[in-house]
Amino acid sequence: MELRQNLQLRQQLRLTMQLQQAIKLLQLNRLELATLVQQELAENPVLEELATGRPEEIPMADLDGTSHAQQDPRDDEEFRKLVEEFRQLGPVASGPIRRNDDLPPIEASLTRHEDLHDYLFWQLRMARLTDIQRRIGAEIIGDIDDNGYLAADGVPTIAGRLSVASEAVEEVRSRILQFDPVGVAAVTLEECLLVQAQVYFPDHLLVQRIIKGHLADLVGRASLTLHRKLGVTEAQLEEARELVTSLDPKPGRIYAGDDTQYVVPDVYVEKTAEGYVVLLNDDGLPKLRISAYYRNLVDRNITADTKEYLKKKLRSAVWFLRSIHQRQSTVRLVAESIVKFQKDFLDRGVSALHPLVLRDVAEDIEMHESTVSRVTSNKYMHTPQGLFPMKFFFNPRIESSGGEDLASEAVREKIRELIAREDPRQPLSDQQVVDTLAGKGIKLARRTVAKYRDQLGILPSSRRVRIS
Repeated sequence: MELRQNLQLRQQLRLTMQLQQAIKLLQLNRLELATLVQQELAENPVLEELATGRPEEIPMADLDGTSHAQQDPRDDEEFRKLVEEFRQLGPVASGPIRRNDDLPPIEASLTRHEDLHDYLFWQLRMARLTDIQRRIGAEIIGDIDDNGYLAADGVPTIAGRLSVASEAVEEVRSRILQFDPVGVAAVTLEECLLVQAQVYFPDHLLVQRIIKGHLADLVGRASLTLHRKLGVTEAQLEEARELVTSLDPKPGRIYAGDDTQYVVPDVYVEKTAEGYVVLLNDDGLPKLRISAYYRNLVDRNITADTKEYLKKKLRSAVWFLRSIHQRQSTVRLVAESIVKFQKDFLDRGVSALHPLVLRDVAEDIEMHESTVSRVTSNKYMHTPQGLFPMKFFFNPRIESSGGEDLASEAVREKIRELIAREDPRQPLSDQQVVDTLAGKGIKLARRTVAKYRDQLGILPSSRRVRIS
């Protein structure tokens, strides 16, 4: 064994901090990018937001009030070049954006919405109850889930917890069942719907009768003979069915869940006389530039430590702005490529959507597929056909005997249209949908049709039967 020194030459791929930053920016949507820009503005004093009417040059003195004439002039020249390079960079101009008037109302910007339990507690305080009844009511409301239901063993559990009789708990629960939303604190679906029917349709005894013993018969082929079982006409049964389906099986869900998240498009596509134009949404993104205060330091005498600090911040600013510039350019290129491939969709809608994969766009703009994937992640495009995720435009190919391949989303739309036009008395089975599509030159397996039907939220044919 011996200790020796060897010199080897090899290639190695490393992601620098600057490259990691550029990749990170590609994945951000507009709101996330705006947040990151504000954070960078707070952390880097060299950056400032471009504001109209702001003086371009700011007189200043040396930072420490002393003169340092012995600095290397080559350092000053390097410093000037860095500043000039930074001054030349700027965010990509996206053109004018047409503002929509249908912005969310001011109340939608509240930081916290009232949830189901808050609303029920408020009604409990307003109700005429004794102190013990309020304690029982508070326990009941606390045990109600987000859908508005109480557990099957909720009443005896609360009674044991408070050392009261189950009848006392049941009495308070019957009061809460009448709170808004009606039916909350029910134990079963039948009880929830029955309470709503008694409040909303007190004179419609057929609705209450169906809820008590024939809910399962309302769906499927059993509904074809249910009117005979109940001794009513088909018209009367259909009227009762519509009333039952108008009731809310989960009365608490309108208050449950997170606050509504409003989608802000990253890209606008507008139709002009020359064709479709892609506009980036720069709303809320500040225009960045180097601070005039620090730009004047190029011609000032400052300490070596100060100059080194400024160089570090300038390099960071240069890479940050360059990454934003590259990100905006790449998003525009990808969006323009999507528009080129999906022009028929923009003209006619989902049924005209073409099959498209990441490789098609990557080859079109001469970039890697991973770059296209990052650009289209978590971003939305506003088109004449509506607002869609950018991932929506990518669909695998489904072969057609007519020689023209179809996108999977277009096939799902055809399935939805077929089922929407079916006879409710004899709904189309999955195999019948397969045969119908085959007659149009679209070959699909039955399991594929079933999968697409599930994705569309459509029930099987056995549960879509209607008597009229």
